[in-house]
Amino acid sequence: MRDTPSLSMMGWLKSLAAAIPTYIAPILGFTIVANLLLLVSPFYMLQVYDRILTSGSIDTLIWLTVISIFLLGIYAAAEVGRRRLATLASVELDTIISDNMFTHFCDDPQEAVAIPSRLRYTARVKGFLSNQAILPFFDLPFAPFFIAILFVIHPLIGTIGLIGALLMVVIAVTAEGATRATLLAASQKDSQAFELALGLSRQRSAIVSMGLTEGALSRWKSIREDAHGTALNGGKTEVSFASSAKSVRQMLQILVLGAGGALAVRQQVSPGAIVAGSIILGRALAPIDQIVGGWKNITSIREAWDDLGERFIRVDDARTDTPLPRPEPILVLDRLAIAPPASEEALIRPFRLQVQGGALVTLLGPIGSGKTSLLQTVVGAWRPFSGKVVLGGRDVHAWASDDRGPYVGYVPQGVELLPGSIAQNIARMGKAEPEAIILAAQEAGAHDMILSLKDGYDTLIGPSAAVPLSAGQTQLIGYARALFGEPVLLVLDEPTANLDKGSAQHVIASLKAKADRGAIVIVATHDRAVIEQSDTVLAIREGGVVTADAQRYLASLVPSAGPEPQRLSTVQGKTA
Repeated sequence: MRDTPSLSMMGWLKSLAAAIPTYIAPILGFTIVANLLLLVSPFYMLQVYDRILTSGSIDTLIWLTVISIFLLGIYAAAEVGRRRLATLASVELDTIISDNMFTHFCDDPQEAVAIPSRLRYTARVKGFLSNQAILPFFDLPFAPFFIAILFVIHPLIGTIGLIGALLMVVIAVTAEGATRATLLAASQKDSQAFELALGLSRQRSAIVSMGLTEGALSRWKSIREDAHGTALNGGKTEVSFASSAKSVRQMLQILVLGAGGALAVRQQVSPGAIVAGSIILGRALAPIDQIVGGWKNITSIREAWDDLGERFIRVDDARTDTPLPRPEPILVLDRLAIAPPASEEALIRPFRLQVQGGALVTLLGPIGSGKTSLLQTVVGAWRPFSGKVVLGGRDVHAWASDDRGPYVGYVPQGVELLPGSIAQNIARMGKAEPEAIILAAQEAGAHDMILSLKDGYDTLIGPSAAVPLSAGQTQLIGYARALFGEPVLLVLDEPTANLDKGSAQHVIASLKAKADRGAIVIVATHDRAVIEQSDTVLAIREGGVVTADAQRYLASLVPSAGPEPQRLSTVQGKTA
């Protein structure tokens, strides 16, 4: 889905130029030199036909050839320079977009689902620059200059060139109107097929085990065939315009040669002017021809640019947050209301709660009540619908993630590890002493399991990994990652769901030990063994949150009901 309205051709090019201003002026400078030196060949031919053949001077021919070759060498250097600059600009633009994209990814959970498609869009824009497809747009403004030279040669030849250029522009504008909508529709359908294929690859086990292969494949093929059909329709029109542009260009060059021949017979121009005029006309029309011929690619790039929008192009001012010391283990949920991203209605109504270090709190509620949403908001991954989350006196959502992260440990319901080694995952992809990594794994009960793997802590994780990990192994490593660095706040979503009895008991004992050492531990679970070790139960009921003593809850198996608490509740643990 686009975040910005579609830009006009000039608007798109201007916004692209504004994103990489450092490279535009040098590319333009090299383009001026290159286009001026393209006149070397026609003027060389003009001199050979009009002077050398009539004078018979070999010395003049030699010097003229040497000078022309030297100037064409400069042209080659200028061409290399602008192509190299276009490649460097593509790298710069890729860096700007990627950095801003992942900044938005951290700030807005809705951006996470769009990352794969936007990375593909970024690759399109980068390719537009690195493949030098942008250079015809730099050459285009020189077309009037070359046509003016044709008028200098002879008004008739200039008129043919002008009419031809206008005709080519009409073809380009018509191609824009005739193909843009169709090509955009084809691109969007192709993106749908890509997203479906991505989903199928992640759900292979369920698809194969339940016999969904035929239905899933049929659905994917249907979308692909629809995309191909739309693309063929748009491509047919685009090819027609591209072929027409090339044919018109060839016809115009024949007309110029024919007109030049007629004028030469009447001795109104020299024989050399015939060849020179044809070469110059070809140069004037070349950028228009290239743009029309690559219209499908240009339409695709504009779609990508429209989707990325200015927020991914603008370089935001770098944040200069002052690193804060380790926060006090006091968590305050102040009139906090919870809702999924982009929701206009609160899933959990405002409530107040204060949790002090040493407390182990269990979060309960039926499916869909908002337990995961509450945890996501508490750790700072989602923004609150209203109210705020305060840890150690600092608003969690106004606290830079990189600075806040070491003091928070989080185990989501579906743990996924990043490509890399087990040690790197436990260390949160940062540099750490081996002792600290091993300590976190031991506390999580993952140390012996990791050592049983062929490469131990150096075992690689990811799509290309030789040894796939089970859900339980992944869960333990994710728990070790959460424990790394002795976080102040430890939040877990169903931490024992994929574990055997022994591993689950170790995790529960570890959670209790962390709370006893002063950490705040909040666990969403239905595991009675976890509740037995808890101090307090938070129960979500019909959009409200109520507190209950864990032991009383176990005795009644029914959370205390009552009106929404307006008074600030305090949950205290037994700190060592």
